Amino acid sequence: MEDGDFGLLVSHAEDSQWEDVIRMAVAHARPRERAEILRGLIARGDGIEDRRARLRVHLLAMACLEHATELDPRVRDEVRERAGAILPPRTREESKLLAEVGPLVLELLPGPEGLEEDEAREVVASAALIGSDAALEVMKRFLHHPSADARHQLAWSWQEFDTDRYAQEIIQHLDADVTVTATSPSELRALKTLGGRPRVSVSGPFTASELLDALQPELIQSLAITENPEITDLAFLREFPSLEWLSLWGCPAVESVAPLADLHIRSLGISGPPGTRLSTPRGLHRLRHTRSLVLYATLPPEGLAALPTGAPLNHLFLGQPSGVEFTSVTRWPQLRTLQLDHIPDDFDERQWNALASLKELERFAFGLGAEGGTLHLPPGLRLPQVRTLEIFNSTRRPGSDLSCLLSSALPTFPGVRKLQLQSTTDAPIGLSLLAALPDLQELRLSRLHPEPGHPLPPHIKLTRYPRPRT
Repeated sequence: MEDGDFGLLVSHAEDSQWEDVIRMAVAHARPRERAEILRGLIARGDGIEDRRARLRVHLLAMACLEHATELDPRVRDEVRERAGAILPPRTREESKLLAEVGPLVLELLPGPEGLEEDEAREVVASAALIGSDAALEVMKRFLHHPSADARHQLAWSWQEFDTDRYAQEIIQHLDADVTVTATSPSELRALKTLGGRPRVSVSGPFTASELLDALQPELIQSLAITENPEITDLAFLREFPSLEWLSLWGCPAVESVAPLADLHIRSLGISGPPGTRLSTPRGLHRLRHTRSLVLYATLPPEGLAALPTGAPLNHLFLGQPSGVEFTSVTRWPQLRTLQLDHIPDDFDERQWNALASLKELERFAFGLGAEGGTLHLPPGLRLPQVRTLEIFNSTRRPGSDLSCLLSSALPTFPGVRKLQLQSTTDAPIGLSLLAALPDLQELRLSRLHPEPGHPLPPHIKLTRYPRPRT
């Protein structure tokens, strides 16, 4: 500062060992000198192509504001504008990027007050990825945040910290409706020490006896068993009298769900990693109480006949619907939600008409087929009972092609009040096609943005993910 060598400071802005030096310099500087240093940091960051390095410099400038008691308001606004491009984070991509910057980020993470749900969740995720004692203190601020996503993120982050300390300072304070994930024997032991939890997800090759010993079976209402090649027989779950929700994800050795027949399981999910060809276990037809069934697995040759036809099924998700004869879906006239990973190419008029006959069908969700695939909708087909329509585009179909496809599909669902469109890549979407939905009240766009020139009517609520920054 005595030599006025501000260029030396700025030239080392990307070096974490110079962070304290630069911040102390700003604290000792006079107002005009502070402005010069901070403008230098802004310019330095703006000129860096690497996004992580650029972010580090801009966040360092933001951290310096704490020590800049007197500063030109225009400079202060410029610094905050740069940091506001990612603070608070709203997506997992942004959280990971912040965590890569390092511990400097922790003192800049806001909240819990004043944050939206996505922001609260990602602030917790950013701190968890840093994983230090200081990060844990940031996370503890969100224990009672109204965002369920933030509290679930706390539960998912256990493995990033010391097992027993995290159990005492975080896990035991989470509400009972939060699912806690255990991935190691030490975490299972900690759960047992805490007296058990009603909602648990257990990931890893645990045996049935280990789960029975650790989980307090009489308490369990919801259980997810994931990435477990050891479990073959589900008979041990008969010791869980209160079990209502069960998920088997990546459990290839399970051959039958028949042992669950006498349990009052209302929701059952069977799935595995994307791209795997998981076979559906035998015995689904024995289930009598299931209301929700999620199958990301290949159905046996008998197709839908393998499902629990005697159960009061009102929610059905099929992740591998190709080759399934859907005309028999009418076996569940009370079906309220149907979700298909994609519409198969052989989905013909008979199968569409079967869906149209489901008078209670309120929510219909489906993905678009392979590149260039089309929907073979019968002329004049109408499903006016559908109130919520969700369409997800997992292909790299251009936004213009997607708009064209939707313009032909939406008239089939004239009663839709909530429309959700999702894409895996950022793309524009034309909104003039919404004229086919006279009752529309809410539009949700994920990785899509409206084309200019077609503003939404004021009565339609628009939600975008990621939320755009103003």
